[in-house]
Amino acid sequence: MRHSEKEARFEEFVLARSSALLRMCHLLTNDRGLAEDLLQTALAKCYRHWDRVSEQGYEEGYVRTAIVNTHISSVRKRRLKEILTFQLPEHGGAAPDHSVEERDLLRRALAALAPRTRSAVVLRHYLGLSEIEAAQNMGCSVGNVKRLTSRGLDQLRQAMERQPPPTDALPTAPRRVCEAAR
Repeated sequence: MRHSEKEARFEEFVLARSSALLRMCHLLTNDRGLAEDLLQTALAKCYRHWDRVSEQGYEEGYVRTAIVNTHISSVRKRRLKEILTFQLPEHGGAAPDHSVEERDLLRRALAALAPRTRSAVVLRHYLGLSEIEAAQNMGCSVGNVKRLTSRGLDQLRQAMERQPPPTDALPTAPRRVCEAAR
């Protein structure tokens, strides 16, 4: 495959799928900036092998696998300690929308899962992949995907039960403060 042909195929794929892949990255990282970095890093890794991958027709699965592996690797390397602090907004505004609060609670509970567990839950329940497809993307057995997904869903249920969304309290916004672990 000629170099310009490879670039054209890669650019076409990125233009068509980058929004969906960015949403997946955001669910894995729970941070817009980290999600963009994750996607860019994974796509850069994929570009090197794009001619072989695109000829076989495995573009989407290959990129998703690269995203999951890059995310898990970066979490291991980063070793950051995250502390969530909650601050009240300065202005009360309109009545709180409880569905927004529930989504925020779910998003925070998802972020608290271990990286591989979060990956399994995102691949299975957000992207709608089968257990076999998720296992291929994660590079593990189907049984491991089942175990991680089950454990992740149990942890999400427990988190939702422990902290029901406030009914009449002012909405709060989490702010992430990162410190390098020693």
